Parts: sequence; C-alpha cells; structure tokens
Amino acid sequence: MVARAGPQAVTSVFVPAVASLAELVPHDGLLSAKELEEIAAAIAERPSLWQPLVRIDSGHRRYELLYEDERMDAWVLSWMPGQGTGFHDHATSAVGICCVQGSVREALLRVGEPPIVCEVEHELRVGDRRRGDPGYIHRVRHGGGEPAVTIHVYSPRLDEVGQYRVDEHGIMRRETAPGRVELTP
Repeated sequence: MVARAGPQAVTSVFVPAVASLAELVPHDGLLSAKELEEIAAAIAERPSLWQPLVRIDSGHRRYELLYEDERMDAWVLSWMPGQGTGFHDHATSAVGICCVQGSVREALLRVGEPPIVCEVEHELRVGDRRRGDPGYIHRVRHGGGEPAVTIHVYSPRLDEVGQYRVDEHGIMRRETAPGRVELTP
C-alpha cells in the first residue's frame, strides 16, 4: 500500500504475507459482509496461511497483514488477557470475522430504556463467525484463558476507523483514525 502525504509517497510498514487469495474470493469488486465472513472462515480452515502470523505479545494486541489488494484486506489478530479494542466502527468497510484459537468477546451497543446505553455481548470460540456492514459499531476483547487468534477480512480495504470515546461531560465522540493503528479501550 502506498499512502499519499503531500508530494511524497510513503510506503506502508505492512507487507502482505501471501500474494493471492484468488481461490477464496468469489468475484472481482467489493465484497458483502456475508462474503467476507465466508472468506474469513475459509482462511481459518487453512492454518498454513494464518499460523505463521500469530504473535503472542502480552504488551500489545498484535495484528499482521495476511493479504491486501485494492478492494479488500485480511488480517490475523492475536489477543492476550487484558487486550481489547474499545468501541469502534470500520467507516465504509464491511467486515467478516472468524475465531481460530482461544476465545474473544464482542460487545455491541444497545440504546433504549434506562440505562440508555448498554452492551450486548457475544463470545466467539474456535469456528465462530461474525460479520458487520459498514458503520457496524463493536468492541472486541480477549475472552480469557489461552491466547486468542481471529481472522478479520474487510472490503473495501480498512483505511479508516472511528473510535468512540466518552468525554469528561459524558458525551460520546467519534475519533477518526487510520485503519492500520492499534485500537485501544
């Protein structure tokens, strides 16, 4: 990936681990959340693709680029106890997720009766899948026990995220960030 910053080009520090996922991708063009979920599950069934990218690091949640092209990217995320993303969205990108090791907990925000905002939480264990359309707001965190590993596939490529923070007055705000930075609680 090359990002433009003024008149100079900056090369990404992320280098895809594989040159092609053509046998797993159903067609050219942008992919639906359902198709991304199916691609994540197909990658999960091929440990030789994702296992070399697992990084056990108690200091930081690790994310390694498996594949990217102009319409999608696929990542291997490694999770340890205490690690999580905080609430975020994927801007214009849809997402498909599959858990391949350990477990993670995904929380969604629900607005309604008091309390005005609460969470709906899902545990994802090995083989469990989730998907979200653009604008999908969630938080993911390590589920406990052994290190966890998840596959995340985005279309279009994840170039922007919105992180949700509550300010000192209790107002929730969206902070825009590049899609290739570590999300924090």
